[in-house]
Amino acid sequence: MFSEVTTSVEKVMESSYQQKMNFDMIPYLLLLLAVLAAWMSNRISLLFIGFAIGAGTALGTLTPISFIAIAVLGLSIWLPTKFQFKRLGRAFCYGVFLALALALLSHVVPGFHNLPIYQDVQFSPDSIPFTMYLNFDQTLVGLFLLLFFLKPRQAPFEKRQLVFALKVLCLLSGFVFTVVIAIRFVRFDLKFPVLGWIWILNNLFFVCLAEEGLFRGFIQKGLSEVLPKYYALVLASLLFGLAHYQGGATLIGLATIAGLFFGYTYQRTNRIEASILVHFGLNLIHFLFFSYPALIR
Repeated sequence: MFSEVTTSVEKVMESSYQQKMNFDMIPYLLLLLAVLAAWMSNRISLLFIGFAIGAGTALGTLTPISFIAIAVLGLSIWLPTKFQFKRLGRAFCYGVFLALALALLSHVVPGFHNLPIYQDVQFSPDSIPFTMYLNFDQTLVGLFLLLFFLKPRQAPFEKRQLVFALKVLCLLSGFVFTVVIAIRFVRFDLKFPVLGWIWILNNLFFVCLAEEGLFRGFIQKGLSEVLPKYYALVLASLLFGLAHYQGGATLIGLATIAGLFFGYTYQRTNRIEASILVHFGLNLIHFLFFSYPALIR
């Protein structure tokens, strides 16, 4: 009798948690709509961002202090594209944006309470525990870059650019997964974990958008205006690798190599969609077919 009551209580608690999680996802669904709308209309995308901020405030995802970071982030990338600032003024605005964007990607700016999806989950017995959040702060970086800096609607994404990106993805995947299996960083591990569809949407529209937008669309593009393009490619890739410092030296090296391929794709196509495709494709193959995120060392 006691165990039946306990089981009933656990089911009620689990149901209540699931309902709360469903409500907590509303700001991120609105952010997803904002990302999708960014390829069609800035106004519609900004409208969804406003709805997401409102929902996030109501549900506790955002606190008032986060509004300052959001406003500074948006203004620092919008103002130099809207007005003809002199070089010093543009450098100041872009410097503020870069510093704040890196801080947001590192989740050190207060006021954001991101939603956990996986917390110390082992997808396989010999894989290290994995934690994943839906990150409001990180996504805003990619969104503002897409809206005000990268301007993807200037020209259509062509078939030849898509084909080139797929060729790079095949070459990169063959090389990387040969290396990581050889060094026993991962093993073959076919799977589709629970909530895997959330991982897919998060990685494509939030993670890859933000990382490619910042490291390729902003940093590499900016460096290529003052340095030879291949120097800019290498330096941006090194910075991308260093951004993965929490995974240790092996992950830094692998991320740097992958960054070279992502950056080369962006350099050849001049389309952020192409580098996002290669980045996401590599991550998806890793997630579905190999130990994720890595084997226990």
